[in-house]
Amino acid sequence: MDLDVMNQITREFVHLFNEEEDFYECHELFELAWKQSNDPVDKLFYKALVQVATAQFKLKKGMLRGVRKLYQYSMPSLKSIPDVCQDVDIRKLREDFLYQVQSLPAADSIMKGEYERLGLRILKLNVVIQDRQ
Repeated sequence: MDLDVMNQITREFVHLFNEEEDFYECHELFELAWKQSNDPVDKLFYKALVQVATAQFKLKKGMLRGVRKLYQYSMPSLKSIPDVCQDVDIRKLREDFLYQVQSLPAADSIMKGEYERLGLRILKLNVVIQDRQ
């Protein structure tokens, strides 16, 4: 697979992640892709983004300990894939996720939805359209 071309599954994932913030459906969509892929880079990409989406789900629920654990689980995969994979800016995602985790209060949990009051934000995936000449 050409790693710089977003496939339909990834396009749907980005929409669900950024527009709908439906992290449960993101998880379902990419978990299936992860298990079906034979490409090692794609497998890491799908796995890492499943974990990032799950971390965002946990943040909305106030489960900060879970966000931290998923960060630890996902970062080795995020560091192993190209900075841009399937047109998703992985470099920016790594930076944003690190900043998010560093900004979490020391508590293991907060009230559901309280993350906004604490100045935390849900991550967004940036799409990079590269010159394909």
